[in-house]
Formats: sequence, structure tokens, C-alpha cells
Amino acid sequence: MSDVIEVNAQQPKPAPPVAEDLSEEIARAVEKRPEDRVMCRRIWGNSYRCNWWTAADSSQYDNPGMQGNLVTTHTIRKSRFLNVTKSRTGLVIIEQNGQTSN
Repeated sequence: MSDVIEVNAQQPKPAPPVAEDLSEEIARAVEKRPEDRVMCRRIWGNSYRCNWWTAADSSQYDNPGMQGNLVTTHTIRKSRFLNVTKSRTGLVIIEQNGQTSN
């Protein structure tokens, strides 16, 4: 028996490097109000969705005793899709509409 060697076989391409998940750094870096809680989730690659949560207005509750986990206490004040990369000087954050943000 003889060994057959395939000369023109294509070499498998190496997998692209997996980008680091920057969700936590983004949540700390974006501009926010003191009462905001920012939640950021990676969608894929360098794309992220960030939501700015704030306390809901409870002045219209018909039962002032409703507090805590019995009712929804926070609402999304703002939501943005971001493209984020890391540079030597920090995060480069670009909103989906093309504007650069902190």
C-alpha cells in the first residue's frame, strides 16, 4: 500500500480571536445620573445594548403601602445600542447613530 499525500489541500483557517466582553467596564464608563443603574449586555462581537434604569414614579399609586418587590419599582429611562472597542487610552464607545459617547 502507498500513502497518498494531498498537496493542494487548503489549510484550516485559524479561528478569529474572541473579543473580550466589556459589559461591566461600559456600565461604569457611560454617563449616568446618580439615581441610574446601568445594565449592559453584549449582543455579539463589539456590539452591546445598554439600559439606564431609574426608579419609577410612585406618586400615582392608589395604594401607598405598595413597596419593594410587590410592584415594579424601576423603568428603563434610556436604551442605546453601542459599538465598543478598547484602546490604549480606554474605551472607544460609538452609539449606533454614529455619535461618539463617553
